[in-house]
Amino acid sequence: MTAFITTANSPKALIAVRSLGKKGIEITTADKQGFALSSLSKYSKDFFLYPPPAKSPLDFIRSVTTFLKKHKHDVLIPIHSDDTYLIAKYKSNLEPFIKVPLHDYSTTMHVNNKGYLMRVADDLGMPVPQTYFIEDLSALHRIADTVDFPAVIKLRETASSIGMSYVYSKEELISKYKETISKFNLSPVDYPLIQEYIEGDGYGVSLLFNHGDLRAKFTHKRLREYPTSGGPSTYRISVKHPEMEAIAIDLLKYFDWHGVAMVEFKLNSKNKKPVLMEVNPRFWGSVNQAVQSGVDFPYLLYTMALEGDVKPVLDYKVGIKTKNIFIDYVALFEYMRKTKRIGLLKELVCLPINDDIVSLDDPLPVLSFIRTGMGELIHSRYTK
Repeated sequence: MTAFITTANSPKALIAVRSLGKKGIEITTADKQGFALSSLSKYSKDFFLYPPPAKSPLDFIRSVTTFLKKHKHDVLIPIHSDDTYLIAKYKSNLEPFIKVPLHDYSTTMHVNNKGYLMRVADDLGMPVPQTYFIEDLSALHRIADTVDFPAVIKLRETASSIGMSYVYSKEELISKYKETISKFNLSPVDYPLIQEYIEGDGYGVSLLFNHGDLRAKFTHKRLREYPTSGGPSTYRISVKHPEMEAIAIDLLKYFDWHGVAMVEFKLNSKNKKPVLMEVNPRFWGSVNQAVQSGVDFPYLLYTMALEGDVKPVLDYKVGIKTKNIFIDYVALFEYMRKTKRIGLLKELVCLPINDDIVSLDDPLPVLSFIRTGMGELIHSRYTK
């Protein structure tokens, strides 16, 4: 049994590598850069260096296809957005040599587009934020007069909180909206969304589907995130929320989904009702939370791809906490600065709780993570 896992420098790739490796599956990790996080794992038996997917998409596909022609592997598991979407697009090129458990490219990109998703969800009667679509800047001033503040500007297609900004007045909305268009060189069809701000805690419902049939589900609540304004979670807890889960399942059933995805929600603090925010049609940053709670999405996806199906996993442990201790330290200081809660200092000396990176059983990936973090810190220091 073998697997080929891309974007090896990602913490979520490391979770997948450890998950499969512990089951005796031989793994080749692959990335656009050497000394990648997962390549240092004891479970990585080989490493493949490929061209950058974002900069050289066709070279990336050719390179991976050539490698897999020469080196047989059973299942390809893409991890990050860049590689996942490209592999979905060129899946037919790869499938003669390896199983690729991804949905079709067109649907994947539709689901990834927040504008398209909001319209579909609204048509289905699902709870979404009030959303304003602008395709002509002449409408911006008129819409700005009707928006309640604070409001949120979001790119239609992006990962994490890239391109997202909060605005608190009509003037700031107009200014920041035009600035976002310029910064990301957007054409009218890709103009950002303007959404109502939903105050409340963030949740994620993670799902595995086999051609429209549910095979696994898991829900977590965000306890901290970085950036604190809406970035990836750094500290989470496993929970259950039947209403939220029903919405997520119905939404992906509508798309006849195949593979993994994570549906993000806010639990509105005013009425305690879930509000759909977006869908990550790929592996998500907090996948360790599901694995530690008993829903091993990487292994379930691998097994489903290899054998055609997998026994459903619809229950798990609640109250389990995980974190990315290194990034969570930064988040902690930011939360303390904003909330003045000095008591959070005690968490700095706590031992890692089911950490995403730190593992006594598999210690070497920490070296890559620290090296990458130090490099980014030095770069940011001297490029400001």
